Amino acid sequence: MKRMAITVMEVLKNLPRTNCGECGQATCLAFATRVIKEGEDLNKCPHLTGAGADMGPAVRAQQEAGVGRRRESIAISLEVLQEKVAPLDFAALAEGLGTAYGEEAGRPYLSLNYFGHRLQVFKDELRYPPGVTGDPWDAILLYNYIAAQGREPVAGRWIAYNSLPNSVSKAKTLARLEKKLAEHFAGRAAGLKERVSGLGGVMVAVGEDADVQAAFMPLPKVPLLLLFWDAEAEEGFAPQAHWLFDASVTHYLDLEAMLFLVEHMMERLMPD
Repeated sequence: MKRMAITVMEVLKNLPRTNCGECGQATCLAFATRVIKEGEDLNKCPHLTGAGADMGPAVRAQQEAGVGRRRESIAISLEVLQEKVAPLDFAALAEGLGTAYGEEAGRPYLSLNYFGHRLQVFKDELRYPPGVTGDPWDAILLYNYIAAQGREPVAGRWIAYNSLPNSVSKAKTLARLEKKLAEHFAGRAAGLKERVSGLGGVMVAVGEDADVQAAFMPLPKVPLLLLFWDAEAEEGFAPQAHWLFDASVTHYLDLEAMLFLVEHMMERLMPD
């Protein structure tokens, strides 16, 4: 007799249901949904025991068979964003977004620097330079950036994410990301500086007492500032890291896209 597919609620019943967030999701329900619907690794829950751990092989088999999966959320999001940018006048938007306008066989595109590479963003295609491996989520971020139609000048004033309207719930996710970064580079401030340099970041002085103060420009009009304080065992201080944004950021990215940008920065800072 063929076994019924494992459901989201079955996975949830076998999770600790503490909403600790260590899996990267805000709640155990959100994590269970991603496991079944989007193929997330069940083992990302660090507290699996008993029946929860035992169901791992069955969940993996189901994921490999594609059972229960919804159409990739990335594909859905990309379609929505491409529909949003389709009617836009790229030539009129180019200067405000800090990009260059071009055409290829009558197809308009915007050319911009993104994490050190020059990309071409067509209305239905994201093109990387030869030899560069792309990430499918890059398109989501870049189409969000273009869809915002921003033209605000960079303010030159740093603000915290949790100071933005409606950011309270999402600020917890950023705090977890910052904690992960701080712990990764604890005792290795010099190593962090090397990674910053390798990613084109520059050391700055913004009036803070942080051990590392690094500014990045991952998108033409979206500066990011990283502040890192190393651990001080004698004083009982744990390492800390904070990401700050330019005050103009909401003209270019929404709250979700800002978090995604930080995640991308961290993937590059912590490749190991």
